[in-house]
Amino acid sequence: MTWLHPASWIAVAAVAVPIVIHLLAHRRAERVAFPTLRFIHATRLAAVHRRVLEDLPLLAVRVLIVVSAVAAFAGPLLMTAGRRAAWNGRLVRAIVAAPGTAGTSANGEFAFRTQRIDAGETGDGIRRAVAWLASAPPARRELVVAGPLTLGSITAADVALVPADVGLRFERTSTLPASRTIKGAAVLTPTAVVARTVTLAGRETSVRDEAGSPPTEAPIEIAAPRDLEHTADAALAAVLAARIPVPPSDRRARLALVAGDDRIAANAAPIRVPWMADAVAAIAREADLAAEAARVPSGLGSDRLANPPWIPVARAADGRPIAVAAAAGDRLLVAAKARAGDFLVPVLARAVAASLSPDSDHRDAEVLAIADEQLRSWTRTPGAPPAPRPETVERDDRRWIWVAVLLLFGVETWMRRSRRDADAVVEEERARVA
Repeated sequence: MTWLHPASWIAVAAVAVPIVIHLLAHRRAERVAFPTLRFIHATRLAAVHRRVLEDLPLLAVRVLIVVSAVAAFAGPLLMTAGRRAAWNGRLVRAIVAAPGTAGTSANGEFAFRTQRIDAGETGDGIRRAVAWLASAPPARRELVVAGPLTLGSITAADVALVPADVGLRFERTSTLPASRTIKGAAVLTPTAVVARTVTLAGRETSVRDEAGSPPTEAPIEIAAPRDLEHTADAALAAVLAARIPVPPSDRRARLALVAGDDRIAANAAPIRVPWMADAVAAIAREADLAAEAARVPSGLGSDRLANPPWIPVARAADGRPIAVAAAAGDRLLVAAKARAGDFLVPVLARAVAASLSPDSDHRDAEVLAIADEQLRSWTRTPGAPPAPRPETVERDDRRWIWVAVLLLFGVETWMRRSRRDADAVVEEERARVA
């Protein structure tokens, strides 16, 4: 037997209630008919406290009522062979369909319950399907992924999210074209904004650049004291030479270089704009920046730079921040300790400029499919149904215990009435004898 709500057994302490009632109940003194009281001496009244339980059968019935009610609230579930066979005999299926997938063969297969999940990203659809399967009634569970199954649409990390007892299979619903040509993100050069066209043909990828208009404004502004101006100019030139993607016009950043710890922008504010938060996270993940910062012996000495609104994005060898970020109006503000000719400056400037552009995702244009061998290695049959959960079981066995509770209430009522009737008969007999 399994209890769906085992914590309810704490309420079994309520069995003390009928016991206390039996101990504290005051029973009226019996009236005894007597012909004369002439020869009985008067005495003072004295309270007699009763500490012995009386009518133990009635008390036992009342205790059993409380225990049975608590057991019913605990949700008993008998794991019989028939119930297990019924669960093993049915199947719940979740179908993750890629965009444009009209129908799959899994839709025509019989299942106890079927749920189709249309997902723009297959990995997100798998996570949603796993959550739905977890809330389904006890049964064998299966997840079907339908779509073109392009390279990169499903990863080993996505498959690892599927519990081991959930069956997994894949169905290709369309064929991929031999090649595709898409428009890539424009890049920034020292002389012009270059438009890019990306062609995917089999396992080959080709990029064609077309020079366009000259850049109107650099996405990043570098402010530095006089002794660091040459370092700032070299860093900006390095950023433009790196051919970074052109960010949207509303995303701009300012890099403030300081030689010491006493001069830093005073208009810093907490970051509340989503794109700024994403940019700070991207800068902090930059491996080249972290490696270069670790070569610097000491970071910024001001303690206030380690507290809000400043967010550290790189740390020196002594563990102190060497570069911090905050908001300054509609711009992202990054302040860093620098020295003339320091290689950290161009690395940081490149990381800041690259963080302003959203990641380009061309997985929808992929023309290669995941290999059949890989899909077969991920495929598995449904396992046994998982352990039942309170929110997934359609019916438990508490109704039989509630029936027993009602019967016990009837027995308790009959016992009380029988006792009153017996007392009435005894009193009447005594009166008649007197």
